[in-house]
Amino acid sequence: MATNAPVQLAVLYGSDPTDRIVAVERVGQDRVRIFRRLSDDRVVALEDRLRPWVVVACGSLAVAIGASGTVVDLAGPHPLRHLVLYGSWTQYLDAVARLRDGQVHFHTFGHPVDQYLTLAGRTLFKGMEFDDAVRLQLDIETAGIDPQPADGAVLLVALSSNRGHREVIGGRGMGEAEILATLGQRVRALDPDVIEGHNLFNFDLPFVVERARRHGVPLAMGRDGSPPRIGGTQRFKAGARVIPYQSVGIFGRHVIDTYQQIQRYDAGGELRSYGLKEAIEELGFGRPQRVFVPGDQIRETFRDDPERVAAYALDDVADVALLAELAAPTDFYQSQILPRAYQNVATGGPGEKINFLMTRAYLAAEHSLPLPEESRGYPGGYTELRRVGVFHPVVKCDVESLYPAIMLTERIAPRSDTLGIYLQLLRELTGRRLEAKHRAREATGQDRARLHGLQLSFKVLINSFYGYLGYNRALFNDYQAATRVTLRGQEIIRQVVRELECTGSETIEVDTDGVYFRPPREVTDPAAEEAYVAMVGAALPHGIDLAHDGGFGGMISLKTKNYALMTRDGHVILKGSSLRSRREERAFRRFLDEAARRFITADQDRVRDLYLDLAQQILDRALPPSEIARWESVTEKTYTSESNRRIAAAAEGARVGERLLVYQRADGSLARIEDYAADEDLDYLLRRLRDMAERFRPLLPDDTAFNYRFPRLSARSDIAAQRAAQPVQQLGLF
Repeated sequence: MATNAPVQLAVLYGSDPTDRIVAVERVGQDRVRIFRRLSDDRVVALEDRLRPWVVVACGSLAVAIGASGTVVDLAGPHPLRHLVLYGSWTQYLDAVARLRDGQVHFHTFGHPVDQYLTLAGRTLFKGMEFDDAVRLQLDIETAGIDPQPADGAVLLVALSSNRGHREVIGGRGMGEAEILATLGQRVRALDPDVIEGHNLFNFDLPFVVERARRHGVPLAMGRDGSPPRIGGTQRFKAGARVIPYQSVGIFGRHVIDTYQQIQRYDAGGELRSYGLKEAIEELGFGRPQRVFVPGDQIRETFRDDPERVAAYALDDVADVALLAELAAPTDFYQSQILPRAYQNVATGGPGEKINFLMTRAYLAAEHSLPLPEESRGYPGGYTELRRVGVFHPVVKCDVESLYPAIMLTERIAPRSDTLGIYLQLLRELTGRRLEAKHRAREATGQDRARLHGLQLSFKVLINSFYGYLGYNRALFNDYQAATRVTLRGQEIIRQVVRELECTGSETIEVDTDGVYFRPPREVTDPAAEEAYVAMVGAALPHGIDLAHDGGFGGMISLKTKNYALMTRDGHVILKGSSLRSRREERAFRRFLDEAARRFITADQDRVRDLYLDLAQQILDRALPPSEIARWESVTEKTYTSESNRRIAAAAEGARVGERLLVYQRADGSLARIEDYAADEDLDYLLRRLRDMAERFRPLLPDDTAFNYRFPRLSARSDIAAQRAAQPVQQLGLF
């Protein structure tokens, strides 16, 4: 269990107990303005001194000090042993430029708010719950996707908040300049701490800023009356994906983009699309009465029926609020721990977060900092495909927080962590997560949601500790420690596999900390599965806990990390790059889902019918355009790489960061779905269908059996003749 010792709390939450801080901003050269939302919902502001800083080694000290730095000597053996403080932000920037020009080692954080919070021992939102902050949702509807043309106007703006506010700015008789001026006024009047929206960074905010510039409207959305600040292109990391975005800052407020947040929330890759409407539907939040207006019809619909567009925009902000309530609490509660602005927590990478915690603790102790070890490789987790085919029933077990558990039980930490902060943080986070999980199981309603968000925030940080050991920019990285953890993890999961096999199970796939297996025949229901997993886990070392992680009606195992699961209620889950891709056409995703279901349920006779039915629909051009189109993301390389010339032609006029639905024409070119003219490339689509079927080749005994089930087709194929073909009897297909 977590301890309440003050030293532990200071390490985890910072030494300063000031609560209800909702924002910190630099003002001038040497001050910060701190905004607190009091329990009666009033916002008060106070100011404090800002002392920008760097930490340098002895040989760099003269360069760092220049004519303005003040030095604090740090104790301990590490090379970064001098904290240099500056009287202004300009002096700090000059010093950093000198240090970079001299190519010397130093450590700092580039954002003044992060620097202030680190040295002050303060964090945001202490003593607050997710809904205590005022959160405003924003969505714009426009006459086009490009803000540059004179007629590319903002038609209206929808706003909602977690205080029950809902309004639309614009409509009949209100010009664009008035809409934008009113937007600034309403944001200041509602005074949100957080502004949420879907694709805010790459669309809504840059769009309104540009339109306001054209009209000479100040767009005063900041707490100081300033307009949004457009920064440079940055990178947002969600799992293996790296997404460019346009950074935007609003003084005294945090911008949270649910397009980013839902991608981090979807760690398992369950969602096929991260578009607002698509994500809401897949998550089960769809509302039958919701108004929908296709993007290419907004301008025309607004001209004829502006009230319908307004209702559509209000439904959009309601959907944004749902996604934020689902995905944003993790970063909100991490902001109570990390010395970072909420917006920076939400957009930052996992390794950076541990760097912030370690840096704050060491500087609070006035202790020197190490330099990162030189990057090198280290072993990965144990993965193995042990069986291919169709299996029923199937159970998954996994070792709970395998790597953190190993680090805690065997006290594996960075050798450079001379103060012992690393394991202290990990132990405290683990204890608090277990406590929050236990309380969440017994809670209901909003209290349960709060505790769930809290334990997820702890979980994300806990799972970052192992990766931090092998992060090349981590001050306290340790590749030897990372290797020890990985090898010990391999030993433990192999022990799980041995115990399963020795007790009558058939293991199917092993992946780092989890195992899919077909249990012994006597294990026939969820209670028996849990008891069986507990029995297997009893053989593991103390502190290593094996958990039941799901039971399934069936599983198709095809290759490593590529499989299909069918839940007991008949829902099919596809895993792995060969079975799911967000770029696949919807018709083919449906084919994969249904084909997997038929293989699992031994309804294999009808897999061939499914294939031929879809081929006939393709040949008849009977599929809606949305079924044969795929998503393409517009990136910086879309317009510069020769290999992207087809998509560049289709994307003409689109902004970097946008996602387009495109299909392939008969002449081989790509076109947007809104330009569909019954001219799709039939041969291409039939090849794509065959490619989808190739995923299931390992389930069939040979090429003859595969080619009967999934014959190669072209635009000239006679599907009726294919249906009439009989299998060779000696194949033993049925």
